[in-house]
Amino acid sequence: MRVLLTEFRQESNSFSPVTSDLRYWRANGWTLTPAELYPKHTSGFTALGGMITVLEQSAGPDLEMVFGPGFYAQSGGPVTPEVVEEYLTQLTSALDEAGSLDAVLVSFHGALQSTVSDDVESDILRKVRDRVGPNCLVGVSTDLHGFITPTLIEQVDVLCGYQTYPHVDVVETGSRAATLVLSLYRGAPLYSAYAAIPMMVPAAAYTTGVGPFGDLISHAHALVADGTLEDFSVYQIQPWLDVERPNSAVVVYSKSPEHAEAAAAELATRLYAMRHDLEADLHSVEEIAARAASSESSKPVILVDSADSSNAGAPGDSATVLGVLAGSFPDLRAATIIVDSPAVEAAFAAGVGATQTFTLGGTIDPRAVPVTVEGRVRSLHDGGFDVEGQGSAGKHIELGRAAVLRVGHVDVLVCHTISGNGDPQLYRAFGIDQKMYDLVVVKANTSFRAGYEPFAGEIYLADTPGAAASDIRNLPFTKSHLHAFPWVDRADFAPEVVLHKLGG
Repeated sequence: MRVLLTEFRQESNSFSPVTSDLRYWRANGWTLTPAELYPKHTSGFTALGGMITVLEQSAGPDLEMVFGPGFYAQSGGPVTPEVVEEYLTQLTSALDEAGSLDAVLVSFHGALQSTVSDDVESDILRKVRDRVGPNCLVGVSTDLHGFITPTLIEQVDVLCGYQTYPHVDVVETGSRAATLVLSLYRGAPLYSAYAAIPMMVPAAAYTTGVGPFGDLISHAHALVADGTLEDFSVYQIQPWLDVERPNSAVVVYSKSPEHAEAAAAELATRLYAMRHDLEADLHSVEEIAARAASSESSKPVILVDSADSSNAGAPGDSATVLGVLAGSFPDLRAATIIVDSPAVEAAFAAGVGATQTFTLGGTIDPRAVPVTVEGRVRSLHDGGFDVEGQGSAGKHIELGRAAVLRVGHVDVLVCHTISGNGDPQLYRAFGIDQKMYDLVVVKANTSFRAGYEPFAGEIYLADTPGAAASDIRNLPFTKSHLHAFPWVDRADFAPEVVLHKLGG
C-alpha cells in the first residue's frame, strides 16, 4: 500500500487585520518540506501523527509512506496566493515523484479562505484528484469548525472532523480518517452521507460536553456504539468566515445506505432546530468586573474576551478590558494579556522594577483603542512555556520575549504574539497564578474550559469588540448574511442528504 501524507492547515478569519503571507506562516507555524514532515509529526500532538501511527501499526508489511509538504499557521486573515502557490508547487512535485498511489491522506483545518478563493481546500483537493485519478483513496481530517462544501465532499472518500470542543481529540481524528481509508482499501463496503445546514453560530456558545450540542454529539456516539454508523462528524462553521453560502454540516459513514441517509438527516435536523439555543449570553465588561468585585468566592471570575482570541484569528492586541479595569475598578485584583511588541521592548529597556508610562494595545488592529497607563515592570521572560492541556500536554510554545507589568492591581502579560490561549500555563509560566486573582481575562472561545473549569468561579462571556466577536450580527459581513441563520431563519428547513457508495 502506497500512501502520500500532507498537511495544509490554518483557520481563516475574514475580519482579521493579520496578513497571512509566507512570513506569517513561517513565524507563527511551519512550512515543512516533504523531507521534514515525518519527524515533525511522529513526535507531536497532530492529526497527521494519528494517521501515521495507524498506518504503521495496521497497514501491514507492504506499507510505503511518502510525504508531501506540511504547512501550518495560527489563525489569521485570509491567506495570500503566494502561500497557496508555494504549497501546491511542493505538493504537485511530491505527487508526480510518488507515481502510482493507493491513498492520499491530508490534514486540513477546513475553514481556509484566501484573498482570491472562499474554498481553498476544495481547490487543492481538485488538483490532487486530477493527478491521482478516481481510484486513489483520498482521506481528510479537519477541525470541527470546518466549512464543508458540496464541492469538497465530491473530492474525498473519507472526511473526519474533531468530535470534541474544546478540541482534545486531534490525534484521534487523524486515526479515524486513516482507519476508514484502510477499511476501504481492503474492500469493505461503506456509504457516506452529507447534509449542509444553513446556520452560523458563535463558537463561544456551545461545547460538546454539555447542553444541546453536547447532547447531539452524545447521540451520534451512541449511533456508532450500536453499529448504526461507522463514523460521524458534526461541523459548526467557523463564524467569522464571510463566504457566499456558509453552512454547517453533517458527514456520516455506515455499512447501510439507509442508516447513513437517515442518520445524516436526523443529525442535521436536530442541529438546525437548536440554532436559537446556541446564541452567546454576553455581558458587559463593567458588569463582569462588578460581579468579581462583589464575589465572596475564593475562586477567580473568568472574563472571556473571545473577540480578541488569536485561536480565532484576532491579533490579541485589544486593551478594552484593561481600560475598564484601570479606569473603574482600580482595587480589583486582575490578570490580562495583550499583544504589544513595543511595550515588551520598552519593558526590557526599562528593566525589572522600573515604573513608567506605557501605551498598551492597538498595535496591530486599527480598530483597537490603546490605553495609556502607569506600569511597573514586574518580570521579564524569554517567552517559552510548555502547555498542560489535555491532548497536547508538554507541547512547547514560544511567544518571543514577554513582560509582566503591574498596573494598579492588574497584572498585564505583554508579548509579541499569543498562542495556547486556553491553556493555564499561558499565565502560570510567567508567574501569574490565576487562583490569586479576583478576575482573570481569557482570550479564547471554549478551548480554555478543559483547563480552567476545575479552579474557576463564575465564567462570563464578555461583549467586547474584535475580529472574533461573538455578536456576529454586528460584524461587517458582506456575503454570508444573505443565506444563513442568524440572518435568514428557515422554519421549514429540511436537509438535503447526498449519499455516496464507497468501496465494496
